[in-house]
Amino acid sequence: MSTTITAQFDAIEQLAAELAGLAAELTEESQLCRSTAHSLGTAVSGATGERAGAAGSGWAGVLELLGRQTGALAATLSAAVDSYRTADAVLADRVLARRHPAAAR
Repeated sequence: MSTTITAQFDAIEQLAAELAGLAAELTEESQLCRSTAHSLGTAVSGATGERAGAAGSGWAGVLELLGRQTGALAATLSAAVDSYRTADAVLADRVLARRHPAAAR
C-alpha cells in the first residue's frame, strides 16, 4: 500500500530559520554561563566556590551542546527542503517534456 506524505515547505523553512536563531541564542547563553561560572568559582573560596563554578561550567556545556544540535537540526531541515524542491522541479520538467516534446527541444 502506498502512502502519500505532504509537507509544507515554506512552514518547514520558517521552522528551520527559527531553530537557527534559537541555536545562535543558545550559543550566546553558553558563553555567558562560561564567564559567569568563572566568576562563581572565584567569588566564593573553598569547595563551595568550586562546586558553583563547576555547576556553571556544566550548564554552559549543556547549552553549547543544545545549541550545536539545534543548529544541526535547522541545517538538516533546510537542506531537506532544498533537496525536495529540486527533485520536484526536475520531476515537473520531465512531465512537461513528455507532454510537449517539441517544446523540450
